[in-house]
Amino acid sequence: MKEDLTDKLETWDGVHSEYLTDLYSENYSDPAFFPDLVEICMSCQDLQKPATWLVKHHYDNGKRLPESLTENLLLVCNNIVNWEAKLHLLQLLPHFCLTKITIAPLENFVRNCIADNNKFVRAWAYNGLYELTKYIPELRAELELMCQSSLETESPAIKSRLKRILLNLNRKK
Repeated sequence: MKEDLTDKLETWDGVHSEYLTDLYSENYSDPAFFPDLVEICMSCQDLQKPATWLVKHHYDNGKRLPESLTENLLLVCNNIVNWEAKLHLLQLLPHFCLTKITIAPLENFVRNCIADNNKFVRAWAYNGLYELTKYIPELRAELELMCQSSLETESPAIKSRLKRILLNLNRKK
């Protein structure tokens, strides 16, 4: 199925999500679909955007992937280059259970995304660091300082997310 799926992802025009929605509807119950998507994320940088979109769409529909697949996806997160694929992955973090082997690569990924040129990636990267504080409580103080400092320099869209993060951090004190 992987070659067929790769061909279908390559056919996507990069704009119209209906194509991906139809692809999802036709294939989500195939046991090879999500393992193939994760493998495509690992091996085909040009297809990371539609592959991660399909994974996110699965979660948006109230479904989940097996932990082994999310673990594989998180282990290669530092190979994600497309900004929209990074965004999809960052938006999925609240739904994933992190493991000892995924935390280090994910922390590296999130920190790199905080320095990304794209403001949406940066905003969600701060949220990703917040998600990591659930597993690494020592990051709380650093995240709080980063958020307070970034309130002075970031765009209004990012400031809104930073304020929510600070509010959540203060609730948990």
